Amino acid sequence: MLKLRKIEMVGFKSFCERTVTSFGHEGVTGIVGPNGCGKSNIVDAISWVLGEQSHKMLRAERMADCIFNGTAKRPPMGLAEVQLTLVDPEFAEAAARVLQAQEEEDARNDPPQESGAEGADLTGGAENAPGESLQAAEGIEPAHKKRVARPVPVMKPGEVVVGRRLYRSGQSEYLLNGRVARLRDIQELFMGTGLGPESYAIIEQGRIGQILAAKPLERRAIIEEAAGVTKYKTKKRLAETKLEAAKLNLARVNDIYVEVEKQLASLKRQAAKARRFTELREQMRTRQRVVLASRARALDAEASRLDRRFTEICSAEHEQAVQLAALESEHAQRAQLTSDLEAELRLI
Repeated sequence: MLKLRKIEMVGFKSFCERTVTSFGHEGVTGIVGPNGCGKSNIVDAISWVLGEQSHKMLRAERMADCIFNGTAKRPPMGLAEVQLTLVDPEFAEAAARVLQAQEEEDARNDPPQESGAEGADLTGGAENAPGESLQAAEGIEPAHKKRVARPVPVMKPGEVVVGRRLYRSGQSEYLLNGRVARLRDIQELFMGTGLGPESYAIIEQGRIGQILAAKPLERRAIIEEAAGVTKYKTKKRLAETKLEAAKLNLARVNDIYVEVEKQLASLKRQAAKARRFTELREQMRTRQRVVLASRARALDAEASRLDRRFTEICSAEHEQAVQLAALESEHAQRAQLTSDLEAELRLI
């Protein structure tokens, strides 16, 4: 049988100092006191550490209001922390299995990223180094840099310690036996035990009348939770959700496969055209080389013929130049002779 052994609170609502409430005796334990002394805050702390996500159910305007806001003589705190110590050997074994499954999943996947806000509690958040609780208690924002090893608290056999921390920056984390856990792990652990933010184990004022006046489906949910059926129905629903997601993924894969097949046929045609183009280009280049080689030989022959013709013309030019020089010399002599003759004729 699951029993509540101890509640430890610090910085949660009106509990500015570390407050420990023990339930170590057999029988019914009641907390009595005048109005406004914080009795409901203890119930809110239990509901909060069990995974309550609605700030309205915690009688707060926002989740950060659950942190001690300070008084005239006390400064506000930087974090709120609540830890529940529960006793049950079977429950402790279930918690150990949850931690082992989480370690195996962390080993398969990358380390989880730092959680940003209270709504990101499903991922568990980033773990803080030892000593950050003191910094947060003094109003100093914790520096979530990386995961560091946190010592596991010493517990008696059969005990399970469930905790939750909330910083003013909005970062939040769940703890299970001193190790960071996810909200889903906490919910799966308490599923079927009657504990939880909306279970029958926590009944506030007016809830009994609501249960009596509830609809048959709502009353059936409470009965199934008491009978332990909710856990298996939730697992069934999660399995069906995963199966539906797998079907959608499979349909998407089939669509992608059909699209890829269409693209593959088009690519095959393009590849055939590319191969044909390559073959024709090689043939064209071969024939161009033949044509250009033939043209080169013809041009070489023409150049040789023109070179010979040029040599012949140069020789003929040289011969004619020599003849011209001889004729000019002869012309000069005859001109001189003509001048001499004319001179003689004038004298006569």
